[in-house]
Amino acid sequence: MYRSIIRFTLSSALLFAMALPVAAAGLKAAAVTTVKSGTDTMTTDKNAGEVRVTSTVLKDCSQPSVCDWGRRFQAFFGAKDGKMAPFFIFSTEINRTEIDKAIKSVGIKSRRQIPMTEVKQRSGLKATTQKDDYLDGDPVLISVRWKKDGKTVEAPIEELIEEKFSFEGKDIIKPYTPHFVYHGTAEAINFASGCIVCPSGCNGGIIADNSLPLKETKNYFRFDWNKMPAPNSKVEIVIKSIYGK
Repeated sequence: MYRSIIRFTLSSALLFAMALPVAAAGLKAAAVTTVKSGTDTMTTDKNAGEVRVTSTVLKDCSQPSVCDWGRRFQAFFGAKDGKMAPFFIFSTEINRTEIDKAIKSVGIKSRRQIPMTEVKQRSGLKATTQKDDYLDGDPVLISVRWKKDGKTVEAPIEELIEEKFSFEGKDIIKPYTPHFVYHGTAEAINFASGCIVCPSGCNGGIIADNSLPLKETKNYFRFDWNKMPAPNSKVEIVIKSIYGK
C-alpha cells in the first residue's frame, strides 16, 4: 500500500513538473499579442512593457519639418486613416484606437487630458501659464527600428530630428529634447486626426511632447535624412514605458 502511495505521489510530482514549462510558455505567449491591418503589424509585449507598430517612411517635402525647417501641430507618427495623414513622416495602417488600447494594456496611464473646449484658455506659454495647461501622463520612450545593411538599427526618434529656435534675433540649432507623455486625449474625445506622436503639446493626438504647454509651437523642426531610414521603407515604431516591467 505504502509503495502504491509513493508511486502515485512521485507520478503526480513528475506530471506537475512537466506541466510547469508548458504553463509558463502559455503565459508568456499570452503576454505577447499581434494584430495586422493591411501591410502593417502591431505587437503588444506586456513582458517588455512596449508596443511595436510597423510603419512606412514618407518623405513629402511639401509638408512642414520634413525636408526644411517648419513648425507643426501635426504628428510625426500617425495612422493612415486619420484626417492629418498627409502630414505624417511615419504612417501606419493600424488604427489609432487599437494602438491606444494596446498602450493602455501594457500599463501606460494618462494623467491629464485637455478637451477642445479649453484649448483657447490654455494654449501657449504666457505669464498666466499653470500646471493644468500641460497635457500629462506616463512618460514614454519613442524609438524607430529598421534594417540597414542586413543589421537591425534602432534610434530614439529625437535623434533623427533637428530643432531650432530664435534667441535675441539669432537662430539656435540644438538637439531635439522632447519629453513625450501618453495623455490619450484624441481618443477620449473621438478626434479623428490619426495623430499618435506629436511634436508639441497638442491634444489632437495621444502622445505629446509636454516640455511646453498646450499648442505651443515656437520652435522649428527638420528631419535629418542622412540619419533617417530610406523613404518608402518599412520601420517599426516602438512605444515603451520608462517604468519598464
